[in-house]
Amino acid sequence: MINWSAIKYDINSAKKDFECLVVKSKSVEPISVNEKFTELRESLIAARNDIFEEHGMDSANKLDYNFDLLFGLKLYEILNESIGFSNRIATDDDVWRYLSVCIVPDIVHSRWSLNADHFYKTPRRIWLKTIWWYIHLSWQNDSKQTYEILKNNSTDTILQLVERPGVGYYVEMYREIMLQYHRYGDSDRDLFRNILKLNTARIMTTSPELVEGGVKQYVTELFETVKGA
Repeated sequence: MINWSAIKYDINSAKKDFECLVVKSKSVEPISVNEKFTELRESLIAARNDIFEEHGMDSANKLDYNFDLLFGLKLYEILNESIGFSNRIATDDDVWRYLSVCIVPDIVHSRWSLNADHFYKTPRRIWLKTIWWYIHLSWQNDSKQTYEILKNNSTDTILQLVERPGVGYYVEMYREIMLQYHRYGDSDRDLFRNILKLNTARIMTTSPELVEGGVKQYVTELFETVKGA
């Protein structure tokens, strides 16, 4: 089992290693993986390869939200309790920087080229971190059901959900928001943005679980308020 808490990889260490990365015709180098992470890298590379093959992404000029979603689901499945990963670990930017720069920089590069923000530089934009949290905050029992409620969203949905500053993540509530957003069948970015803004205002004074009808009713009222405005 990986000792995730032992990873100490600050932004300066990440910057130094990132600046050594070189993109070659069929690889990103150097990638020298600590043996403790070899199995994890192999699993993530295999997941990436399966997605590319199944969805014909090898020939894509630029990967997009569809890859974010598909690989995010695989990442979420692979980083699980059986290898010692947890929500607490998922809040540690050192871990995400280390995975991005040292373990799978080639996968991150395939999505964002050598964009430092998405590797290590901007905590809210570290790509592996954002897609893991996007799936976690949207999870609906299994990967298939989660994919179904997220497949019509966009990169902007990820940004709005995960990068939004606030009072923390109320997981049960966000999962209900994502489910009801899907059921509305409305891809209007303003609807989702306004739901999150209204929630940020209300949750300061209201506990969703204490509302009559619980979290589900609390979220329903968010949508009714925004749609009726």
